Amino acid sequence: MQYRYYDCNTCNFFVLQVFPIKVERKNRKFDLFNEISNSGFKFLNNDILVISSKFVSISEGSTIRLSEVKPTNRSRGLADRFKMDQRIAAIVLKEADVVLRGIPGFLLTIKDSMIAPNAGIDKSNAPSGHVILYPKDSFKTASRLRSKFKSLLGLRLGVIISDSRLMPTRIGTTGIAIGVSGLEPVEDLRGLPDLFGKKLQVTMKAVADDLATIGVFMMGERNESIPIVVIRGAKVKFTGRKLTYRDLTIGVRNDIYFGYDQPHLLKHSSC
Repeated sequence: MQYRYYDCNTCNFFVLQVFPIKVERKNRKFDLFNEISNSGFKFLNNDILVISSKFVSISEGSTIRLSEVKPTNRSRGLADRFKMDQRIAAIVLKEADVVLRGIPGFLLTIKDSMIAPNAGIDKSNAPSGHVILYPKDSFKTASRLRSKFKSLLGLRLGVIISDSRLMPTRIGTTGIAIGVSGLEPVEDLRGLPDLFGKKLQVTMKAVADDLATIGVFMMGERNESIPIVVIRGAKVKFTGRKLTYRDLTIGVRNDIYFGYDQPHLLKHSSC
């Protein structure tokens, strides 16, 4: 897939290219770097690598066999209230930092300062009888991959670990970055002029989330078996600084969806 876009600052046209990488289905742990680097794709400097969080989780063994999960009284109560599998409710309670509320089949949670249904736990595209958890540390994994591409292949890449996400009041999924390394994930536009010369007051561009959405669009949600997408030609600011979830998230009190009124919490962790 290829797009041409115009940069009014430099008066030049640029080409944005998007390359999906199809791989065989994985059911158990594997070496993530070897799988990507041996895919047959010819990576170039400044490519941005978008990787499905599920693919990362399977590579590190972050899956749970449901038959081994023992529900608690608390998880049974939530499962009955929201018509969920008691075992999944138990895993959500263990994995989530905050449980806000729920609808039939799902608990709305906060995980690593990000809103996530069921703490990112998913049965789809998981081995039979298992659920897939979030990666253990998406930022560390992204950083490790970027370092290996640099040290072993001499390539400077940006790495984004992506997940699909629901948006408030919207139907269907979009993309979100849950781990980033090698590029600035947010572009601060505050103080810059808009079309009419007025200075922007609050606008910040979610660069990593935008690129993650491109990746998620190409990956699909079913049996496409495309967990890796390479984006080439995107105008980003590359960086070597260590990134964490704090570089992408905002506190609940400053979030427009929550505001200053704290929502009723079904579970809260001080972690």
